Amino acid sequence: MAVAWTDATAGVSVKEITPNSGVKIIVAKVPATFVNGTDTLAVDLKKFGANTVNGVLMFQESTAGSIVLQGAVHAATGSVVGFTTAVAAGVLTITPLLPASTCITSFIIFAT
Repeated sequence: MAVAWTDATAGVSVKEITPNSGVKIIVAKVPATFVNGTDTLAVDLKKFGANTVNGVLMFQESTAGSIVLQGAVHAATGSVVGFTTAVAAGVLTITPLLPASTCITSFIIFAT
């Protein structure tokens, strides 16, 4: 069963790491109970004074705290390597794709 996670979900950490700069850099981290392939994460960009996404990077820990892998979306073809995104009313929704797995996952969001 898919779960819609937000910054209010227990275990989720969302914070801005570059306050007072022209571009917002927001880090959202979900615990290993977040299921890639089914769950989604919604980040309210308005809480950080932004409403447009300029880019998102995804990193997963394949081994707790030691091996970190990067996921991405191919810009030219739109083919999915690791996740999709959508923005509606200033809320970014991130959907990691198959294969289904449970890893600690961090998203670095660039927004204005």
